[in-house]
Amino acid sequence: MAEMEGLVYEVRQEFQIPPYFPDEGLMNYAREGEARLLYLNPKADLSKDYTYRSLLKNYIYYAYHHKLHEWEENYKNLIQVGPVMAQDCRNEV
Repeated sequence: MAEMEGLVYEVRQEFQIPPYFPDEGLMNYAREGEARLLYLNPKADLSKDYTYRSLLKNYIYYAYHHKLHEWEENYKNLIQVGPVMAQDCRNEV
């Protein structure tokens, strides 16, 4: 959980989310995004997979602005072909 709190802190700093928005709200967005992304790629690791980390950070940001449909549209290529599928494709070549 400490790793997720660190991620929320990064999101707050990088995307300049004001301090009056509660950390709990960002943590909820983080858990939602994590559940969604782990469903697509159960092997994702927040500390090692920077694509996963970036997608999750952007998910939190888009959720904060209530624009998840735009997140889906902007990142659909990465969401549909996650690292597990990409790794499987590389192994077949």
